[in-house]
Amino acid sequence: MSKKDTATVVDQKLALGLFLDALLREPEVETVTETETEVAEARPAEVVHEMPAETPVEIPEETPAEIAVPVAEEAAPTAILAPDYRPPEWADAPFQALLFHAGGLTLAVPLIELAGVLEWPEELTAMPGHADFYLGLARYLENNVPVVDTARLVLPDKVLVRLPADPLERVTRIVLIDEGRWGLACDSVGEVITLQPGAVRWRETRPSRPWIAGTLVDEMCALLDSAVFAARLGEGFD
Repeated sequence: MSKKDTATVVDQKLALGLFLDALLREPEVETVTETETEVAEARPAEVVHEMPAETPVEIPEETPAEIAVPVAEEAAPTAILAPDYRPPEWADAPFQALLFHAGGLTLAVPLIELAGVLEWPEELTAMPGHADFYLGLARYLENNVPVVDTARLVLPDKVLVRLPADPLERVTRIVLIDEGRWGLACDSVGEVITLQPGAVRWRETRPSRPWIAGTLVDEMCALLDSAVFAARLGEGFD
């Protein structure tokens, strides 16, 4: 390997490391300090001096009797509930997950949410008119499954520019999620690992990247929430 190629690999690993660190870091929540509260409470209330109102001159006049008009009651606004991101019940016991790699990034998907893994087919059916991350349709159990470029969806541009322009030069497997409705193209598939309940740092709030269910503490990789990922794909992954 030339010095140039070695430098490129090092730069790519550095970019991936920085991205993974940002990917797994939770944003800080701003809080109001007690000092700010005390200052707000210590401010004196403004005194408003009311001017005496002029006494109006009453002019007797006949007024028509008021007719009571029924007023329709306003419907109470529907409360918008935040998504429930609590850990699933099956995570209370040890569970298994499959590691796979996309563009150098390692992800994990619980086996309970995995529909299967396919070898890369000889060809995919083209999907004209779709976004660039759609690679085509693959056959699975007599169904056409949309296959997407996982790396293009989850990696930032500064990492993507270091990958081969043609995803077919790096993808070798298809990870099936959502009961086989979606296929995630990946570079390679790793091992199946067993995770204890305390091995995952779950994200109960997801202000960004809601498709990350949590972090595998020892492996330092993201655990995929396949249901949310599939839902985002159905919405165009905006």
